[in-house]
Amino acid sequence: MTTQAETTLLAELTAIVSDLHSSGMEDGEAMFMLGAGADRLCTMRKSQNWAGFKASLGAPDIIALLQQIDAEGNASVQAEQGSQAYALRALALSLATINARQDVTKAGAALLDTVIEAALDNYRTKAKPAQGTVPN
Repeated sequence: MTTQAETTLLAELTAIVSDLHSSGMEDGEAMFMLGAGADRLCTMRKSQNWAGFKASLGAPDIIALLQQIDAEGNASVQAEQGSQAYALRALALSLATINARQDVTKAGAALLDTVIEAALDNYRTKAKPAQGTVPN
């Protein structure tokens, strides 16, 4: 990742981390979508947590996921599903920082990953139907 690309990424990362900490984590729908999205990705790789999921990815996997998330995010924006688009943006930023070199970018990514882990845990313990059950 070039220094210029990482600087641009850091600006986006800073904006979303700031938003999450100021009000975004209070948006139940966005946090549900973030947890559900992280769970879907973790389940694909049979990962117990977000950190394990990220560690399982190679460069081609990251690129493919970012392309898929971009397409889904654009579709969410078109469908006026703001919370879903917001959650997808957070997941994409987390994935895009995997190969960050600057300490400040790594620190911002760690903050974002903490929020994603919390949303994932919350989703799994409070919202995800248990296997073999039928949701009401």
